[in-house]
Amino acid sequence: MSSHRTYADDLFPQEVMDSGTATPPQDYPSSTSSQSSHQHYLESANSRIHVGWVTSPYEAKEELDTAISGHCSRLGEAKYTFVAFPVGGVVRGFWKPVEGAKNEPPAIQLPDVQLANNLWETYVTGRTSPWIDCDSEDPKFAEISEESLITELNYIAYMGLNSMTIQLNRISSPRTAALFNKWVWTRNTRFTMWIQLPSSIEQCVDFDPQSTPKNMDIWTIWANFRQGCYNFSGVYLQAMLRIAGDLPDEFVDTKRVDRWKAEPLGGFVVETDVYATDRNGMASLSSAHISFLRQLWSSDDLRILVDPKTDTFLYNVTLKAEYALALRQAVRDVNYKSSESSTTSLAVSEYKDVLQAPLQPLSENLDSSVYNVFEQDKIKYDAYGDAVMGVLKELGADGRREIVIYLLGGGRGPIGTTILRAEKDYNTKFRQKGDHLKVKLYIVEKNANAIITLRYMNHRTWRRRVTIIESDMRRLPEIARKMNYHQPDLIVSELLGSIGDNELSPECLDGVTDFLKPETISIPQKYISYVAPIMSNHIHQTIRAQSIPYLARGLPSHGRLQPELNGEGAWVQLYPQGDIINNMDQIYVVFLSKYISLSRQTKEMFTFQHPNFQHSTNERSAFIEFPIDRNTDIMGFAGYFDLHLYKNVILSTVPETHTPGMMSWFPALIPLREQLRADDGDTVALKINRKVDQGGVWYEWSAQLKKPNGEIITTPIQNPNGESYYMRM
Repeated sequence: MSSHRTYADDLFPQEVMDSGTATPPQDYPSSTSSQSSHQHYLESANSRIHVGWVTSPYEAKEELDTAISGHCSRLGEAKYTFVAFPVGGVVRGFWKPVEGAKNEPPAIQLPDVQLANNLWETYVTGRTSPWIDCDSEDPKFAEISEESLITELNYIAYMGLNSMTIQLNRISSPRTAALFNKWVWTRNTRFTMWIQLPSSIEQCVDFDPQSTPKNMDIWTIWANFRQGCYNFSGVYLQAMLRIAGDLPDEFVDTKRVDRWKAEPLGGFVVETDVYATDRNGMASLSSAHISFLRQLWSSDDLRILVDPKTDTFLYNVTLKAEYALALRQAVRDVNYKSSESSTTSLAVSEYKDVLQAPLQPLSENLDSSVYNVFEQDKIKYDAYGDAVMGVLKELGADGRREIVIYLLGGGRGPIGTTILRAEKDYNTKFRQKGDHLKVKLYIVEKNANAIITLRYMNHRTWRRRVTIIESDMRRLPEIARKMNYHQPDLIVSELLGSIGDNELSPECLDGVTDFLKPETISIPQKYISYVAPIMSNHIHQTIRAQSIPYLARGLPSHGRLQPELNGEGAWVQLYPQGDIINNMDQIYVVFLSKYISLSRQTKEMFTFQHPNFQHSTNERSAFIEFPIDRNTDIMGFAGYFDLHLYKNVILSTVPETHTPGMMSWFPALIPLREQLRADDGDTVALKINRKVDQGGVWYEWSAQLKKPNGEIITTPIQNPNGESYYMRM
C-alpha cells in the first residue's frame, strides 16, 4: 500500500494522536573519529598550522636579498610554511643609524622578479625595518622613519604581498598610528597588517617606572593603536602577541587574557628564549607558555612566527625544525577537541556573529522558512508540553471533564500538537477508567498564510478538534463574545524575543485580558530580561560597516519613519540621523562568538507577568551597574531572558542558567555608538527605558562610566523617540 505521508506529517506526526509519542528526531552524525582518522588529523598539523620564521641579523648576508628562493626552501625543509623577511632586504632591514650622522638608510634591494607573484603571496610576509621609529624623540629621525615606512608600505603593495608585519616598541605610538590611519583609509591596496606588540611593558623603550601608569598593559597599547586607526577592519589590521621567556602577569591572568578573544588577533611571535630542552633532548615549551597559546588558539587560521634571539640554530641545524614541531604540538588538537561539540553548536554555527534584525511579527508576517527554523527546537516544545501537563494535573484534580485552552499565535501549529499530546498523556496516566479530560482547543493566528497550514493540520492531524480563529489576538475579546466562544481556563503563547518583551508579547497578551476568567492561567507566567556588558571589537566594526544595498533602499526600516517617494520617482527609506548612528541605535539578534562578557554574572533588567489583570503599564526603566575588573573597551550589552512557563518549568538563555540543548533564541545586542574605554576598578551602568505610545514600543539607552575618583562619563541617549528601532503595534 503506498504511503500518503506529507511534509506536514513529518513535522507534526500523526502518531501523536494514536500513541501519544512523536517520532524521535534523527541524531547528528557522531563527531568522534576512529583512531586512524585521529592520527591522520595529527599528521596534517604541518599543513594546517602555519608556523613562520623571522629572518634575523644572524643569517643576514647581502647575497640573501637575491637568493630568497633558497632561503624559503631551506625553511620549508624545517617544516616552516612562510617567512617574515625585511621588505627592503636584509641590508636595509638591519641597518643601524649612527648618532650624529646623516643617517640615510640603504635603498630597497629586494628584487621582485626572483619569485613568481603567487610564491611571494603564499610564502613571504613583508617585515618593515626594525630600526624605523616614527615616534622617536629625535624629530629628524622620526621624519626619516615616517618617509621610510611609507616607502616600505608602497613596496609591499607593489609586490602584491598578502601580509606584512611591524614591531611596536613603545607604550605610545601616536605618529605611527596616524600614518597607518591615513594609509588604511585612503589607499585602495589591501593586505593584512600584523601589529607586533611588545613582550612586556618593561621592554618598551619609553617605559619609565615612575611615570608609566600602573594599570598600563599590552592590551592597552594595542587598543590605543587600534583606536588611533579609527578601529579599522580587523580583517586587515590585526594584533600579534609577542611571547618571551618571562610571561607578564596579564598573560597569566585568565580574565585579562580573555580580552584577546574579542580582538582581531592574527597570531603570535614566539622568541626562541622561551624554549627549554625536554628529557629527550628536544626543544620544548613550558606549561605556562602552552597554556597561554591554547587559551587563545581559536582557529587554525592563526599564524605563529619564530623569532630567533641567539645564533644557536646556525650550529644546531635541527633546532629550527624542533621549534616548529613544539609549537604545532602545543596547539594542534585545540580545535579538534572543540569541534566535538554539542548538536546545538553544529546547528547554529553558520550564524556566528551574524547581525540579524529582531522579528516584528505584529507588523510583519513571518514566512514558512522562519517558522521551520523555530520548529526544530525539540527542547523548547518538550518544556511547553511539561508546562501544559502541569496545568492539566492541577485543574483536572477536581474531576472536571473539559478544559478550554487558547493558543495565542499558533504559527504552523507545533504547540497545538504539543497541547493535544499532553491531553493524551494526562488521560493515560490519570484517567485510566475512561473518565477522560477533554481539551477544547482554540488557536488564534493573524498570519493569513499560516492559517492555510493550520486548517490543513486540523483536517489531517488534529481530526477537526481545533477551532481556528484568523485574527490579531487583540481582537479576540470582541470576536469571542460575538461568536459565543468559551472563556479560557488556560492561555498559551510563544511570543518572546531575545530579551523576552522585544517582540511585544506584553502588548499582545494584554489585548486578551478582558476576555479571561479571574482564575485563567497563562503559559508563560513570567519572563525576566537580563543584561551584561561585553567587549567585541569585531561586532562593533561589523555594525558600523553595515550598508543598505541599492535595491533595498525602499524597504521599511525598524524606525518610526516609513519609506518616501523621492524626486526621482524611487521609494527610499530616509535616515535623518545618518547611516552610522542609525546602525548603532538598533538592537540586534546575534549568536555571539568573537566577544567576552565583562561581568561575572548577568543582571536583571525588566520583568513581565501574565495575566496582567491589574492592567499595569508595560513601560519600564532600569539602571543596572557592573564593576569592571580589567582595562577594556565596552562595545555594548548582551541581552538574555528566562521564561517561567508554569511553576518550576523554566527555559533560559541566560549564560549561567542556559537550558541545555535549546537553540531557539540567540542573545540580543544593545550596542554603544562608540566603544567606551574602561579601566580596572571602574563601574559601568546601563540606563535603559522601555517606552510605549499608540503606534508602538521602543527602547532608549545610554551608558554611564564611573571612575574611582568620582568622575562620571555619560554616553549620548541612543534611539531617541524610536528613530532607529521602533516596534510597531
